[in-house]
Amino acid sequence: MSEPSQGLGFHPLYLQVKELLIQRVLSGDWKPGEVLPSETKLAAEYHVSQGTVRKAIEEMAADRLVVRYQGKGTYVAARGFNSSLHFFSMVTADDRVAAAGTPLQFDWSECPANEREQRELHLAKDELVYRIYRVRPVDDRPVLIERIGVPSARFPGLPESMRNSARMNAYLIMEKDYNTLVVRADEWLDAVTASEDDAAQLGIAEGTALLRIHRISYALDGAPVERRSMRFLTQDLRYRNTIR
Repeated sequence: MSEPSQGLGFHPLYLQVKELLIQRVLSGDWKPGEVLPSETKLAAEYHVSQGTVRKAIEEMAADRLVVRYQGKGTYVAARGFNSSLHFFSMVTADDRVAAAGTPLQFDWSECPANEREQRELHLAKDELVYRIYRVRPVDDRPVLIERIGVPSARFPGLPESMRNSARMNAYLIMEKDYNTLVVRADEWLDAVTASEDDAAQLGIAEGTALLRIHRISYALDGAPVERRSMRFLTQDLRYRNTIR
């Protein structure tokens, strides 16, 4: 392994070690449920003190990437549809999760980021984004229109990966294929009325009330990696956001 300071700028040493450990988790060196080497072994491997390794692992535990068990060691946290990657869900009136099905419509394009995309995704004027458009059903009924923007340089080929894995959560694809772990998001919610296009896609009357959700999602390194605008038909469904 490289020295912790190589290519990592002027971060504190424990953060440099943390970043290296995270990359090994994301690359599959240590799989979910697998125990990490001891702090002593990691300290020797990275040529740092045991205290530095301990601080790095404490930070990872705070980010829910690992779980520490007294007297047993530190284990890579299991991740999946019930993990901290998935804060958001549609639920029925009795609070059962309503799983979205395969998109009824899926289109995408690649183009220069507009001013809002530049601002929200921290992109330069000439950087490219993928714009992804999906109409998603619950029980074969269209209920959700999504417009997603991601930096194409960070996620080359993501739209086709999403198309080919239509039932997989996009954040899992980011983790699995791009070593990018989404750990938090900011959301803004308001009520809007269905436009003519919304009405046609959702099979409702123009002017029907919809819930609009605007989300910016952030990776573990703090970078904004996705902006998503959703229009959600709340008839018979609710939107649930779990705060951890």
